[in-house]
Amino acid sequence: MHSSDQRAVALSGSDIPGAQELLVHSCEDCACPPSGGSAVRAAAEPPGGPLVRAREIVECPVDDEHTALFNPDGNGGVLIVNRRGRALLDLFATPLEFGGIAASGFGDESAEAAVRHLFAHDLLHPAGAPPDPRFAESRQLTAWLHVTNKCNLKCPYCYVSKSDDAMTRDTGRDSVDALVRSAVRNGFSALRLKYAGGEASLNADVLLDLHQYARERCDAAGLTLSAVLLSNGVAIGRRLAAALTEHGIAVMISLDGIGEAHDAQRPTVGGRGSSHLVLRTVGRLLEAGVRPHISITITSRNVDAVGPVVRFALERDLTFSFNFFRDNDCSSAVADLQYEEKAMLAGLEAAFAEIEENLPRWSVLGCVLDRGQLLAPRRRACGVGDDYVVIDQRGGIAKCHMEIGDTLGNVRTVDPVLAVRDDSRGIRNLLVEDKQGCRDCTWRHWCSGGCAAATFRATGRFDVRSPNCAIYRTIYPQAVRLEGLRLLRYAGR
Repeated sequence: MHSSDQRAVALSGSDIPGAQELLVHSCEDCACPPSGGSAVRAAAEPPGGPLVRAREIVECPVDDEHTALFNPDGNGGVLIVNRRGRALLDLFATPLEFGGIAASGFGDESAEAAVRHLFAHDLLHPAGAPPDPRFAESRQLTAWLHVTNKCNLKCPYCYVSKSDDAMTRDTGRDSVDALVRSAVRNGFSALRLKYAGGEASLNADVLLDLHQYARERCDAAGLTLSAVLLSNGVAIGRRLAAALTEHGIAVMISLDGIGEAHDAQRPTVGGRGSSHLVLRTVGRLLEAGVRPHISITITSRNVDAVGPVVRFALERDLTFSFNFFRDNDCSSAVADLQYEEKAMLAGLEAAFAEIEENLPRWSVLGCVLDRGQLLAPRRRACGVGDDYVVIDQRGGIAKCHMEIGDTLGNVRTVDPVLAVRDDSRGIRNLLVEDKQGCRDCTWRHWCSGGCAAATFRATGRFDVRSPNCAIYRTIYPQAVRLEGLRLLRYAGR
């Protein structure tokens, strides 16, 4: 983006062709945040009457000429402005009508266009009427289908007690029937299936049969269907890769580093490294026309080696997401997984430097902030207890895959959505306003207090802020800056 002091410049994600498709939601290996809303906001005509500058605006310098702006009290979207655009914002420190900017030395079309962008992103608002975040009602039911408890890796941070138990076709179909009925009964218009385990690809025949059945049932019920395979990437051969392409099933691959960094925390059951197998699978998927999403789990073992795997993904134009290690019963005996805050921030800074060096066309606002995101405001960190259901290999219903052993009934006898909504015993996914330390936080509607399961594990409480709070507060402005750099490079092209 070229600019000068004579022209006010303000650009957003809507100025990048194909903007909506460039948003990445990093919810594949977790409970998705509530659906609806996005950071793509086009310029809008302000209403009549005076406008004023928003009270709390995050400003992140991008270079000597440009600043990235974000209003955490608004409805999302980063705006990149040049110096004159930034000065235009300050012009509204006191209420001023849109038509009054001409008398203040900003009387040109570029200034008017910039004001429309500033208004659309809630950086300006009508005097006396600050913006209220709009929390979209979820229209998509997301289900984690635990198609097998078997795995070919022995990851120390895994929360699943492994066995050879696997979902049968009958149980899978009963699960789909229950989900479709429940989705229709509870007013959802879409169903998203996450085929998981264990290692879901080890039960590929049932998985593919299940997906075909789900497609037929959703078509009959008028539901939109989408699906993703969550895999460690070890056992996906060319035949399965082709089948995934044919069925339109997306793929998430876990890759925690390149070489030794990955092998240190994702060995095979026989104790060998698995990095080379995963890299081979990524190549096979790309050959088959599948662009896998890369999931990077960060522990103390690989915190200083996240940069190279980020570079690997960016060089292949693959989306990726960061997931901070969450303690659990199965990993409690492993002493060297919990990261130190200082080390985590150093590792993330190195990863952000890789992103800046190899800026993707797609936005990182939804994928580099662990359980948080900067795409749309929300009051809960995820859909647990509302629009997210976990079904184990026997058809048992659970609220969260981190607590898959705590079942609330079976798909053959219980409505899955009602089961997770009515339960008061297990994990409590509270509103962010109900969490101590969150109510007055700048980022409360974007972090939403973090993962409830992780917070309870660390504190014994659900009604307090995440133990990762200081990390989140540090990296959120850095993500805003990265988005500003992306807009600077790609907006208008």
